[in-house]
Amino acid sequence: MDEAIGSLKAGDPETIDLYMLAVGGDGSQEVFRREVEFVSNQFSQRFGTEGCTLTLVNSRTTVDSLPMATLTSIDESLQAISQKMNRDQDILFLYLTSHGSQDHEFALGQQSMSLPGLQASRLGEMLRDSKIRWKVVVVSACYAGGFIDPVKDSRTLVITAARHDRRSFGCADENDFTYFGRAFFKDALPGSSSFQEAFAKAEKLVRERELADQQSAGEVDTEEFSLPQMVNSDSIAKYLDNWWTKQITQSAN
Repeated sequence: MDEAIGSLKAGDPETIDLYMLAVGGDGSQEVFRREVEFVSNQFSQRFGTEGCTLTLVNSRTTVDSLPMATLTSIDESLQAISQKMNRDQDILFLYLTSHGSQDHEFALGQQSMSLPGLQASRLGEMLRDSKIRWKVVVVSACYAGGFIDPVKDSRTLVITAARHDRRSFGCADENDFTYFGRAFFKDALPGSSSFQEAFAKAEKLVRERELADQQSAGEVDTEEFSLPQMVNSDSIAKYLDNWWTKQITQSAN
């Protein structure tokens, strides 16, 4: 953990930098590790987050190479990023992928270790304590919509893989992605001009895949759709649009 935090670079005062914290919570299924690794690499290549990313993963394959995802490491990572970035200028992209519970707890587990999960209310407290102004928070888990109210504000874009009372799908050990992770990051984001546009595309893709699964099983039940959610505001939308436009300009040069 100390080595990972020590590798963070300070933000450039002349630009809006994007910092990323990516968390793979449940180590019993490798899909979360694979998803986090893909997203971290994708953001490094497209958005220049190399040196501005912390990755916390619970996995049977990364015990000696990556910091574990625990309540303590998530909190410490947010504080470390907060100290390196310009809190009033730079943007935090927080991505969490794992199992989720009906009482809106994000699962954290490593092999035979029993770890307390991350409650939605606790994540809200961590983010407020970090004093990071501009944020994108994406939670991919069952019942992830329960994280919206505790973390939302006018300067935070919140995206969840499911409504507060719905499950999400695709978390099998052999999978490379969850349904939402594939739809948003792999299929939608590369051809989108904003995170909001990527969500709109991903929402449609997830619905189509879930419908196909239900039709294949011989019964369509609208109460089983995951219903991904997004909470936006004029403030964060304008700020992200400004940042995105500058990213395109810098890439062109």
